[in-house]
Parts: sequence; structure tokens; C-alpha cells
Amino acid sequence: YLRREAVRKFVLTRLRTVCGGVYFQKGNFFMLFDDKKIEFVLLEKLKSVDTKGWIFFAAAAVLAAALIIFLVQRRKKCTEPAAFTGNPTPTVILVHGALCIAISFVLSYFKLFSMPNGGSITLASMLPLMVYSNRYGAKYGVMAGVVYGFLQYIQKPEMTHWIQMLVDYPIAFGVIGLGGLVKGERNLVFSVLIGGTLRFLCHLFTGAVFFGEYAAAGQSAFMYSLLYNAPYMFADIAVCVIIAMLPPFREAIRSALKY
Repeated sequence: YLRREAVRKFVLTRLRTVCGGVYFQKGNFFMLFDDKKIEFVLLEKLKSVDTKGWIFFAAAAVLAAALIIFLVQRRKKCTEPAAFTGNPTPTVILVHGALCIAISFVLSYFKLFSMPNGGSITLASMLPLMVYSNRYGAKYGVMAGVVYGFLQYIQKPEMTHWIQMLVDYPIAFGVIGLGGLVKGERNLVFSVLIGGTLRFLCHLFTGAVFFGEYAAAGQSAFMYSLLYNAPYMFADIAVCVIIAMLPPFREAIRSALKY
């Protein structure tokens, strides 16, 4: 027993030095970063949402429902063909943008996996913004992403420096809109990969510059940031890619946004 315990401690020490630490305990998956654990915490995160969080959640849900009703009613009554065909009016574009922001905000509350110092895998919360930018282009996509970034900061503010705040929130989510540089439903996966990768690079930068002090002894700040941000970011991107490739999802956005 003593020998097995010594081996276990040695392995944990080496893992914590190399990549923050990974281990199994009672059948659950954990990772260690500075003696903090991250785990799959969907229900726990929902239970821990405070009153302000539920107010924002409810407001976003009500807004999304109202915008959907508005679009349905407009579609029934509209006599202007351009409003729901290949050349949507500015009003329709802005309403679709507000709807995508609201849906993304609601989805951001459903965290499948949470990191100890910020960052999580959600139920494809980036995807509505990616679809919007792919449909209407980078200009509208970036604007929607910036607005969403500020909402994320209001939802859970984490700031060590004003530059870090700008890069981690409005800029990181704003660059998701650059996925709109490749437009069209057939290029949706490319939009997801472009937007998600650019957001990852923003978090990689702030992690190395502003959170490098958490790196283990002998580990560079860049490597710490890479190992911290890559797992949850690329998993989040993968979730968006998988959903974006599903035929029912393609059919739904084709009908809703009139590609």
C-alpha cells in the first residue's frame, strides 16, 4: 500500500508539473491547476447561478422568444419579398442578430465542463453567432460578437487589467464574426473553424501575458496558456462543428435565415 501511494503521489506531481495534472478519482475525471479541480459540472453550475444570473437568463430567453414571434408574424404579414429572400432588409438583419445574441447568451448558461480560472465547454453557445456571421458577413458578425462579449463580461466579470478584459470579452467574441469572411451555408464549418480559432488565439494571448504567473516551475507562460485554453476551446469548437454538420440543423437554418 505504501509503495502504491508513493507511486501515485509521484505521478500526480509529474502531471501537475507538465500539464497541470490529470487523474481519476472514484470514477470521475479531474484536472488539477494549482490544486484546483475542474470537472463536468452542468447541474452544479445551474444550481450555483445567482439572482442576477437568473435575471439575465430570463431576460435573454424572453427576448429570444419575442424575436421569434416577431419574425414569424412578420413572415406571415410581410408583402415585401426582399425581406425574407436573398436580400434581407436592415431591420431583419438586426432582428436576426439580436435573436442570435440572445440564443447564445441562453446557451452559455449550460456548461458541460468548467475550468477553475475561467473558460468552459457549453452547449454550442458560439454557434448562433457563427451562423449569423456566415449568413450576413463579417461586418454584422463582428458587431454581434462584440455586443455578446460585453454581455458575457456583465454575466461573469473577470478582470485583472483593462487590456485583458477587452481581449477576453469584446475582442475575443468579436473575432468570431470574422468567420463571415467565408459566407454561404456550404462554408458554415469553415466559418466555425475560423471564428473559434481566432477566439482561442485571443485567450491564448491573455493567458500567457496576464495569467502566466500560474505556470508551474520550469513551465513557460505560453505553454501554460496553451495547455489551459486548448482543451476546452477546441472541445467547444468541435461541438459547434458537429452540430453545424447535422442535416436537420442545416435545414433549420436554411429555412429560418433564407440562405
